Amino acid sequence: MAAVRLLRLGARGGCQFALDRALLPRQLRLAASLAPEASRQVNNDAISSVSSKSPRLYWKLAKGKLTLWVSLSALPGYFLAVPGALDPVVMSALFVGTFLTSSSAQTMNQMIEVKRDALMKRTAQRPLPSGQLSLSEAALFAGASGSSGLALLAVGATPATAGVAAATMVTYAALYTPMKVRSPFNTHIGAISGSLPTLMGFTAALGAGLVCSPWAPHAAWLFGMQTLWQMPHFYALAWLHRADYLCGGYKMFPLTDTTGAATASMSKPYLAALCVLPWAMSACGSASWMLPVGAFFPSAFWWHTLRNFEQKPSPATCRRFFLGSLSYLIAMLALFTAYADVDRSQKLEEGESQPRWRAKIRACLQDACPHEQTCRELLGSAGQSGGCPLSRDKPL
Repeated sequence: MAAVRLLRLGARGGCQFALDRALLPRQLRLAASLAPEASRQVNNDAISSVSSKSPRLYWKLAKGKLTLWVSLSALPGYFLAVPGALDPVVMSALFVGTFLTSSSAQTMNQMIEVKRDALMKRTAQRPLPSGQLSLSEAALFAGASGSSGLALLAVGATPATAGVAAATMVTYAALYTPMKVRSPFNTHIGAISGSLPTLMGFTAALGAGLVCSPWAPHAAWLFGMQTLWQMPHFYALAWLHRADYLCGGYKMFPLTDTTGAATASMSKPYLAALCVLPWAMSACGSASWMLPVGAFFPSAFWWHTLRNFEQKPSPATCRRFFLGSLSYLIAMLALFTAYADVDRSQKLEEGESQPRWRAKIRACLQDACPHEQTCRELLGSAGQSGGCPLSRDKPL
């Protein structure tokens, strides 16, 4: 009887085993069919999570205010070098594409520094260290904004503009960010990365032809001006928040400066070089003499704030020095756009003459010039003699 029972159990086991073998392929096929659906569900959940977050969090993640400055710095080159009329489509693509790629770079920067940001009072409430956004959400945002921005620049502007934007993202996220904890010279790398967007306006107008264009010296000048400007600007910022930067483990020259004297001393050579640049540009025939004359006032104000910081170093005077740098940059970008010009001794190729809007604005500015008014009212010779000696096409 025991043997019979064993045979029956074996038969049942064999039948069950055979049934399991028969069902196994069906189960595998069912699992395989469900896998793509599960993957799509995960992706949809991630996208839904990103879209459900407050736009304000992504504005912070993109460092919206800083990114807006970066986008604005790309426009003067386009305004200056565009042949003929301004194209609103290209302008929009340039501004929005620069904003998106800068947002991507800033997001990648915060993803790398999330642990250090959590140690600093100034950055602890950012979306990533505060836990308001996850790393996966930030990565999705960085990838989407970066790829869409590069595509927009390549199609709406020129491929060369997208190339400069890509170089900016790489130098910022892959070079400048990790160097911040290794060497105080990281500011120099960051200054180069932060100045590359100034070239994007020129490439949006001229493409890769910028290299052989008469506007190439102007692009180099604007790039150099903004590179020099960033050094005292970020020295002031680092000195203001030196305690936080020390907590985060960063290395910057002003962090060991307890009095502020060293920071002021380090800033002086850069301000001196910035004072010389407008005069050098006009002397080379690349701008009207109104450029250095106009640059005198923002330069004098910035020097005044530096002098106050040097004499009475404090967070208040350093903050005014920092804000003075912002007013200087705005003024110089406007003056550069208005008064930079190609030397008329150079023969411009067809399609490379200055845009009509600049001629109209310069005419309005000359009408307000006291030299022009003196020539008209006293000599009546503004039209014959060339008017204001500071606004002539060729330097004196």
